[in-house]
Amino acid sequence: MESRGMHLTLVLFHVIIPGIVAQRLPDITYETYARTPDPSYYIGEAVASEFDRHVPALSDNLRNELSGIRNDINRQFESLKHYMDNKLDRMERDAPIEPPPGRSLSGGGASSSGASAPSTPEAMIRHNLAMAELRRLGADLTKAMNEEVSKLRDEFRTSLDLLREQVDNSTQGMTSRLQGEFTVRAEESVNMLKKVFFLTRTQMALIQSHLNNISNSLNIPELRSITDVGTSNNIPLTTTTDVVTTTEQITTTQVPTTTVKVEDLPKDCYEAKSKGKKKSGVTLIKPSNDAEPKNVWCDQETDGGGWTVLLRRQPQEVQLDFRQDWGTYVAGFGDSEKEHWVGLEIMHQLTKKEAYNLRVDMRWDDEEATSLYDYFSVGPQRYGSRGYELQVGGYNDSSTGGDAMEYHNGMDFSTYDEDNDGASGGSCAEWSGGGGWWYNYCYFSNPTGIYVPSDLPPNTKADHFLEWRKWQGYYTYLSHLVMMIRPPTA
Repeated sequence: MESRGMHLTLVLFHVIIPGIVAQRLPDITYETYARTPDPSYYIGEAVASEFDRHVPALSDNLRNELSGIRNDINRQFESLKHYMDNKLDRMERDAPIEPPPGRSLSGGGASSSGASAPSTPEAMIRHNLAMAELRRLGADLTKAMNEEVSKLRDEFRTSLDLLREQVDNSTQGMTSRLQGEFTVRAEESVNMLKKVFFLTRTQMALIQSHLNNISNSLNIPELRSITDVGTSNNIPLTTTTDVVTTTEQITTTQVPTTTVKVEDLPKDCYEAKSKGKKKSGVTLIKPSNDAEPKNVWCDQETDGGGWTVLLRRQPQEVQLDFRQDWGTYVAGFGDSEKEHWVGLEIMHQLTKKEAYNLRVDMRWDDEEATSLYDYFSVGPQRYGSRGYELQVGGYNDSSTGGDAMEYHNGMDFSTYDEDNDGASGGSCAEWSGGGGWWYNYCYFSNPTGIYVPSDLPPNTKADHFLEWRKWQGYYTYLSHLVMMIRPPTA
């Protein structure tokens, strides 16, 4: 009986279980692998790795459970065997026996034939009862074995279903997590490519504009005729021509030298106002005896007027390119009526004797803010490509824009070709859009950054656009910004 139970157990392990597993785990062929897309393949590899990590523990749990079931069946078999042995012993004791030789079961003499005497009726009845009990026990044993085997099969199927459920849950969770991460990384990559595309397109537009300006300047008849007259007849020109070049166009402004005497020029816009210049507009100033006359924009309306504009950023048909070299930032560039940079040298000449008040007006969407400082000055140029050190402070508590200049205080000016910032191993000017500024490492204000294009994707986070981070925080790109100064006595 025990050998029969072990045989059934072996049949269960070698026939039933492989059949169940084969139904749930189809073979993976090369064709199905070849048709797998790359993202799914990598996700599948990760899930398989996770499955391999969990399978040993699950297999050990299942093996322990099956071992316990096998031990239970062995104990049942041993108990039934012991019970059968006891019954067989009783049957042997109760079975009819042959009489001794020479005697009959009735007490007579020896049998003449020597054959065994027939059993008594009582013994026959006991024998028949014992055989019936034996058959009943055999049937009970067979039924018990069938029930145990069925129970083992059901429990094993339940264990396999639980294992499949755990694996499916783990696989689905891992797949969902990896798919989510893959989607996020893909979106980040797409957004980065969009940013690179927009920046490249902006730079190409600026380059094309420069080329158009150069081409147009070479084909201006008036400019060519003036040049011919000046060179062929050796006659000096009687007017001073100030050519201001932007990415929009080349404008030629002729200022007669007889209109205003140099010694009568105001040193700044505040003095121009005191001499009768009451309206805002372009004004020719001469900050010091060492400085050349310079056209600047005077704001005579804001907070009493007298402001000399140093920098203006605003939307226009073609934005001014602020990626300029050191010499261009020293001299200044742009159109005073539009976007422009007045120049480092004129800033130094204006503030070398006394510090000026600084005002920074900015706009983002429909909101406006102002940052006010009690003193602002720019030092001299040193060693040809260093210097113009910034000194700024005295942030006014009535300001609404935040102090984004304090971080830059004490820094020399930097451009993409002259790196004087506080960063090591790279150029803040290059990292921040190519414009020049008093970069530290790197900035809280970036007024010369790239003007943000109108079709820039939302939520773009980049460090090379026009910003004032102490107002609206990081990656809030401004639409307008004006920096202007006036004497503290105003």
